[in-house]
Amino acid sequence: MDIKQLSLSQKDAADLDIWLVEDHRLPIINIEFAFIGGASLDGDKHGLAYLMAALLDEGAGDLDDQEFHKALDETATHLHFSATRDIINGSIKMLKKHKERAADLLNMAMFAPTFAEDASERVKAQIVASIRSASTSPTEIAAKRMMKLAFGDHVYGNLVKGSEETLNTINRADLQKTTLQNFNAAHPYLVIVGDVNETEAEQLVMRIFAGRKLGSDNVDAIAEAEFAGIGKSETHHMDVPQAVVNFALPSIAQNDPDFMTVLVLNHILGGGGFSSRLMEEIREKRGLTYGIHTSLMPLKHGSLITGSAATSADKMDETIKILRQEIAKMHEGGVTDEELENAKTYLTGAYPLRFDTGAKIAHQLLSMQYFNFGIDFIDQRNNLVNKVTKQDVARMAERLLDVKNMAQVTVGPTETD
Repeated sequence: MDIKQLSLSQKDAADLDIWLVEDHRLPIINIEFAFIGGASLDGDKHGLAYLMAALLDEGAGDLDDQEFHKALDETATHLHFSATRDIINGSIKMLKKHKERAADLLNMAMFAPTFAEDASERVKAQIVASIRSASTSPTEIAAKRMMKLAFGDHVYGNLVKGSEETLNTINRADLQKTTLQNFNAAHPYLVIVGDVNETEAEQLVMRIFAGRKLGSDNVDAIAEAEFAGIGKSETHHMDVPQAVVNFALPSIAQNDPDFMTVLVLNHILGGGGFSSRLMEEIREKRGLTYGIHTSLMPLKHGSLITGSAATSADKMDETIKILRQEIAKMHEGGVTDEELENAKTYLTGAYPLRFDTGAKIAHQLLSMQYFNFGIDFIDQRNNLVNKVTKQDVARMAERLLDVKNMAQVTVGPTETD
């Protein structure tokens, strides 16, 4: 893949570094971008960034919400914003013949959103409805409580969507302030994939980011997160058919030299579906759950290995017992040769599927930018996976999979319910 690196200077703003992949097979352009900030900058108004991201296409410039959506529809433009704990993320898919109009709409959404009262109240009500719905889901409750248990008072422990109470404290001035703070951040990440050459890409970017000002480096505003959940557990009673357990252990950053080893380790432990140890031992051999999995959560300032399982209340204690036994077994004994080779085969074989559309390519390249990988990472990645040895996995298992450090949240009925 030919990835070109461009750099553009803007008056009164930080330089824009762009990764460009030209693909002229179809007259489509995909752009994905991210700004450091997101929910980590919410302060005590949890849900502010999430609400702001949801409102950016609900009226901007001289267009109200209906007019803005009509303009998107008329140009077949797909625009999306989201807020996570670390970033504000945006993506736009446009037809080449409408690229100027699409760029103008994106510019208005970022730098001239109206935050009209009727649209704000409508979207806020939608978010509140989703929060109320989640309050009846043991899966959602367990996930929410796990982040708080794992990160404590750090901003990562806060609710990205906020709560009904915090959302009701947010006003138009708050939305305007966080928009400026996020979209004028000093170090945006930007990827363009599609039917556009270097000159056209530069013109498009300058049009999209016209009016941007030099902001602060938001990354400095976020403290490093220590794992606060060492050895902690919570149990929340809930009258539902099944109980849910979530668990977490501290992990390493995605740009850590040992990350590929942890990727392999996670695949063998619980990330590999039916080929994983936890699935084999807990579902296949004992029938305790329909599914159990683990995944990696590499945040900018603190990372986790997380997992979850659902089972009946009378089987939860046994499920947790076997779960802890298997984690301890890998902690002490590592993995087998067969497990290692199977994991490598899957992880390297499936990797090209992340690049089968322009939107997927843009997303993968943005992740590479964000975690400070070079443009040659795509060519190196599978070699890095294949270089992982059984000794490497054993070393990282010993470092990370100490069950005494595991945080655990259980939500559901008791055995006597």
